[in-house]
Amino acid sequence: MHLAEKAGLWTAERQAAVREAERRIQAGELTVVRLSFADQHGILRGKTLVAGEIAAAMKNGVGFTTTMLLKDTSHRTVFPVWTPGGGFGMKELEGAADVMMLPDPGTFRVLPWAPHTGWMLCDILYADGRPMPLSTRHVLRQSLAALAEQGYELVTGLEVEFHLF
Repeated sequence: MHLAEKAGLWTAERQAAVREAERRIQAGELTVVRLSFADQHGILRGKTLVAGEIAAAMKNGVGFTTTMLLKDTSHRTVFPVWTPGGGFGMKELEGAADVMMLPDPGTFRVLPWAPHTGWMLCDILYADGRPMPLSTRHVLRQSLAALAEQGYELVTGLEVEFHLF
């Protein structure tokens, strides 16, 4: 059983998105695909894979160290990852342990400024498929569900604070 199945994300919709992303990767002469997640500061972090590895990554994910989630805006790890609980009281974070990025094929794009480069947002999961509590996409989904339970929905927009005339 691969990671997307363990996480309960291997739906018909996701499978169709995987097939479409694979088709576009093969047809678009892409050489690499960037896999990204937003950390707690909104900074995109991740890895770049050669295009031939993306099909497997969309099912099995890609491992990375949890310290990528524990950095400040100067990119320094600021939590005591070598202490019990990894600075958060979570056994899964001890010793700069690994977690998984699972690409969301529904977010696949070819970067217009780098035409041979694809890009996808990722969900952060433990290897057993559980959502990682520090995953910003997971936190957003929980927040949206809580709003919906109260009868509300999130509406956002752009606030322009700088004008150049």
